[in-house]
Amino acid sequence: MSRYWLLSCLIFLSACSNYLFLPKKSFPVTPDAAQLLYEDIYIDSTDGQQLHGWKIYSEKKKAGTILFFHGNGDNVSTQLPNTFWLAKEGYDLYVFDYRGYGLSQGEAELDAVISDMELMVSHVASEISDDEKLIVMGHSLGGAMAIYSVAHSAYRHRIESLITIAAFSDYHDITQDVLAKSWLFWLFQWPLSYTVDNSYRPLDAIGLISPIPVLIIHSKNDEIIAMYHAERLLEAAKEPKSFKLVNSGHNNVFTGKENRQVLLDYLKTLEN
Repeated sequence: MSRYWLLSCLIFLSACSNYLFLPKKSFPVTPDAAQLLYEDIYIDSTDGQQLHGWKIYSEKKKAGTILFFHGNGDNVSTQLPNTFWLAKEGYDLYVFDYRGYGLSQGEAELDAVISDMELMVSHVASEISDDEKLIVMGHSLGGAMAIYSVAHSAYRHRIESLITIAAFSDYHDITQDVLAKSWLFWLFQWPLSYTVDNSYRPLDAIGLISPIPVLIIHSKNDEIIAMYHAERLLEAAKEPKSFKLVNSGHNNVFTGKENRQVLLDYLKTLEN
């Protein structure tokens, strides 16, 4: 038992920085299942990896363009229940897979994915008209990374708003939160959490986003990301900023009409 314990700890320690990414390859559904027109997009990373995404076309008169960054356990297909409805409400939707997810090449690693996100922002900014601005949304890990990405993007002037859904505030803290739920790693939650790179800490970056408006959405019943993460992000953000408390699980925030309306109401304020 002692050998198994030691081996488990060593394996987890070596993989801790990569636990953030849980790549999914399979596509259980495509947008045409919801009668939505879409196309495959491919962009090349700076180190030659091909990254795949979808552009999903608005079903009605275009109200705006959204670039969506999914969570660590999703891909462009599995996240569709949370986003397809935006196309039905008038938004062109871009969703890309991180390295190692779906049809994207390479292996997910934080430095590289953050770099790739800037390329994704650049690609969408080049696709929309000069007088249109881009709305960036991110869920969970995608929201946390989007905070840093938007704060440091060379295309800030093309971004209308950043919207985070169930984002966390600190890579060390979220790692510790997750480890604390396991009897196996509870005693090691603090030292193991510090093996995770915190260079892109959302709490440090969110104050740099202003004057781009920020909306933070979080569920009081989120079973993965505790509410204190949203509270800290809101406090650190500068105006203009908003917070919307919703009721859902971590992965089904927008499967219900009530929460969808919360987001739609905010998006409508950006049209004015």
